Amino acid sequence: MKYQCEHCDFHWEGTSYTFEKVRDHEKIHLKKSTSPRCKVCNTRNVDQPNSNHQWECKTCGNLLDANGQVVNLEK
Repeated sequence: MKYQCEHCDFHWEGTSYTFEKVRDHEKIHLKKSTSPRCKVCNTRNVDQPNSNHQWECKTCGNLLDANGQVVNLEK
């Protein structure tokens, strides 16, 4: 069996007994693809992450990290 990740350069060749490595790898991308909840206004109304892996809250305008913590306050 073979597997090539469509999001990065991870690849795997093996049997069904070692396929758990693929499942573990895919969990990495699941965490990155979900949008964080803004800790200021408690909403998931955020734009896609920018090149610095930060999201912009559409409600309050703050930049958020992956945990929803404010990185930079809008003035």
